[in-house]
Amino acid sequence: MSQAILNAIKARLAATTTLTAIVGSRIYLDVGAANAALPLLVYRATETRTEPMFGAVKHTMQLEFQFFFSNSGVDDLHAAAQAVATAFSTSLTVTGFDRAVLVRSAAGVPSFSDDSWSMTEAYRLTAFDI
Repeated sequence: MSQAILNAIKARLAATTTLTAIVGSRIYLDVGAANAALPLLVYRATETRTEPMFGAVKHTMQLEFQFFFSNSGVDDLHAAAQAVATAFSTSLTVTGFDRAVLVRSAAGVPSFSDDSWSMTEAYRLTAFDI
């Protein structure tokens, strides 16, 4: 899958002020920084596929967005998840693609472990190269 798509996702997340008001700049691809302060967001591609379609190539990516909050931050979990949903309510502009569209495929449920809260939401991305 194209690094351009992953970069566009990061740029959209970083430009979403309702999200950065909650997690700041702690938005990471694949793994969070060691000893990073909470709250933070980690996103990753869990599956990628390509297939020819109508003279173009259709790219499909399954993504997970995982939120981590301190013991006292559970109320902001849903606000952060909604900020991500709002960030992707319009298609992404990605170099080399006509557009990329993300749709939430599974909403998360807060989980408590090791004195912190986490929640994972799943999205499906579809993009067509140009």
